[in-house]
Amino acid sequence: MKKRIRKKKHLTEFTEWGRQLVITRNRKNGFDEFPDAFIGTIEANGWYCGGGGKEDTLDVIVELGRLSVDRDEKMKSIIAWLEARSDVQSWKVGDEFDLWYGNFDENLKLPVGRKI
Repeated sequence: MKKRIRKKKHLTEFTEWGRQLVITRNRKNGFDEFPDAFIGTIEANGWYCGGGGKEDTLDVIVELGRLSVDRDEKMKSIIAWLEARSDVQSWKVGDEFDLWYGNFDENLKLPVGRKI
């Protein structure tokens, strides 16, 4: 398959990877400020995310990039940001999947990450 077609169809070296991230906060007030700060952090690093939430939970898909990008380092920086927040109770990170053709499961059982 030609490179132009692979790029158009997001295949091989043009595959875009992402992870599901579910964040639980320890308070219900101030919900609007938290997503703004989270999205600001994501966009400041040139990444993308989409999703939603309510009250104390935010459920998003974070775009981590292509094969040439160190995706684990991106997740580490996101987790470091979450650990620095006093209003984050816990978070869950799903397995990496292909954003265009992957098997995203809305009822995914995710391991829980907790602040220490």
